[in-house]
Order: sequence, then C-alpha cells, then structure tokens
Amino acid sequence: MKALAVGLILAVTPFSCAYAQRSVDSLPEVTIDCYQSFATKAQLPERDDKDVAIDNNDLQTPLIRYRLQVVDKKILKVIKDPDRPAFRDEHGKSFWQMKRDFTDKHQIISWREDLPGGIARIFTFDFADRLLSTMDVSPANSPAASVELHVMKCST
Repeated sequence: MKALAVGLILAVTPFSCAYAQRSVDSLPEVTIDCYQSFATKAQLPERDDKDVAIDNNDLQTPLIRYRLQVVDKKILKVIKDPDRPAFRDEHGKSFWQMKRDFTDKHQIISWREDLPGGIARIFTFDFADRLLSTMDVSPANSPAASVELHVMKCST
C-alpha cells in the first residue's frame, strides 16, 4: 500500500508543478506610456576602454519613449516616440513571439529584435512594476562593441 501511495505521489507531482508554472494564454489589457528613467552604456569586456556612462533625464521634460498597448489580449503594439511624428515607429508583437513568466511572483514578457548592423535589442516589460527596459547589444567584433541599457517607468 505504501508503494502505491509513493508511486501515486511521484506520478502526480510533475503534473502539479507543471500546472503551477503554466503561463497564461493572453496578455493583460493595458495601454501605457513609458518615460526614460535612466540609461547606461558600457564597452564589452574584450575592449580596452571599459568606462561606464550613465544618463538620467531629471532636468528635462520627459519624452514618451514608448507606448505599449495590448490589442485583443494577444498582440502587444509597440510604438516608439508616439508624440514625435518624424521619429514614430510602430509595430506589433504576437503573444506567441514572446517569452513570458506569468507565475505567482511575476508578470513579465520579453522578446528580441535584430536591428541593422548586427545589433540585438532585447525588450523586457514587467506588468506588475510597470517597468520597460531595452538592452542593445552590439556584435563583439564591431569597433563600437557595447551594451546599452535603457530603463523606463511607465504609467497609464
């Protein structure tokens, strides 16, 4: 009888853990504007110049850097510079094209975009803390190989 009970517990445990970690099948409805809080840039470790630059926008009127809008709970519309028509860039990202962690502790999505010049831009948005971050990683073999991080606070 003990062997049956132990076997049943071992059989059920993987399913209960998988269920507890299961992510949701949709995004929370939100329309939110994100303002840059700070930025930092550093050369990759292979470079001789390893300075770190930090920038915060405390003295300026903050510009809306991104507007995020969930459409039909499946598409995240990403609008860069929504209030500056000359710089405005808009595209959508499908729920299925993102990595997501919607466990009890987190409501985070993340995705990667490849930019010209071999630069990889990684977006991460935390629905609970309303923080958006972008990280640009230049190729290690380029003369300006670096990592640039922008953190934005978001509000509705």
